[in-house]
Amino acid sequence: MERPTDIFFDQFGLVPEGGVERLYSVSEAFSRIPWENLTKFLLKVRGVERLRMPGEVFEGFARDGTGGTCYSLTEALGSVLSTCGWSVRPLTGHMRHGRNIHCALLVEGGEGVFLMDPGFVVPCPVRLNRDGGVLDLPGRRLVWTPKGDGWDLHSEENGEKPQWRYHLESRALERSEFITFWKDSFNAPGLNSLHINLSLPDRRLSAHNGNLRITCEKERENKKLASDYGASVAEAFGLSAKLAGEAWSELSRLQMERRGRVGS
Repeated sequence: MERPTDIFFDQFGLVPEGGVERLYSVSEAFSRIPWENLTKFLLKVRGVERLRMPGEVFEGFARDGTGGTCYSLTEALGSVLSTCGWSVRPLTGHMRHGRNIHCALLVEGGEGVFLMDPGFVVPCPVRLNRDGGVLDLPGRRLVWTPKGDGWDLHSEENGEKPQWRYHLESRALERSEFITFWKDSFNAPGLNSLHINLSLPDRRLSAHNGNLRITCEKERENKKLASDYGASVAEAFGLSAKLAGEAWSELSRLQMERRGRVGS
């Protein structure tokens, strides 16, 4: 009987083995799956607030190039690493605009303790020690430092002043807590617009509605997505042009309705 994770392993030509080398190869493959809220946005506007479990995430990527938001990606990555024999558990995270609105994955095994955060588009494992962890990426440095009951993340973007991003709690979450936070995420303000993020070896792509930012080692570039949003998203991120176009049409419809209510 095929497991949901078999879709992932088949897609990327991997086998479920343990060891730190497999941890990194799984992470590299998983980083090709984008953080995007288009699928979640469409579920919400259609009145189907369904949690997208690992099988659906992997099938969606194979078929349409879609991914998910932090909860579905963390759940999916955890299922893959569990199959590889690692001990994994989700961590809840707090950001400036709310508590328990982010999550990441603590990964433990004989070769160390690692933090993995597909919801913040962190493309590889971060080894944790008593001082936390550091990761250098093109145009970005991420620093996790111990703080109280967990870790704080600060990011340094192209040499600018470090910015606080979130606090992760180290405590073990009850499964029911994680599911509750996941369900509550359908009410997050971020679902009022479309977001897509993808980390590539030499750059990071971040789209908010019709704006695309490309961050490289020493520079940033801002572009306007063409009037054909679906085709532009397909070219930049590999998502289905049809699905992206549907999300854009729904967003445009909702924006027109809001303007109509304000003007009435």
